[in-house]
Amino acid sequence: MPALRRTALAAAAALAATVLTAGQALAGPGHANGTFYYTDLLGGNQQVIDPELGSCKLVSTLGTSVSNQTDATVVLYTDTSCALLANPVSPGSTVTFVFKSYRFLES
Repeated sequence: MPALRRTALAAAAALAATVLTAGQALAGPGHANGTFYYTDLLGGNQQVIDPELGSCKLVSTLGTSVSNQTDATVVLYTDTSCALLANPVSPGSTVTFVFKSYRFLES
């Protein structure tokens, strides 16, 4: 009987670990901590608080400069699909660069 109980406990632990892992996968992407500031072509100041990691984001008009006040590196792109002419901007850095999209990198 003790062996059967150990098997049942092991199975319950495995099931709990699977449910926890599945729950984390469904929780969605992570986020950088902090604020990403950028200026658009029209001189408007934009900000994104705790930006999502890993997904390509478009800017409404051309971005012209950024201040990355987050804990993650952001990569700026000259196209709308985060594929061409990348310019990485590390946490705490400010750059002038014309861009159409950006993506925050996962650590």
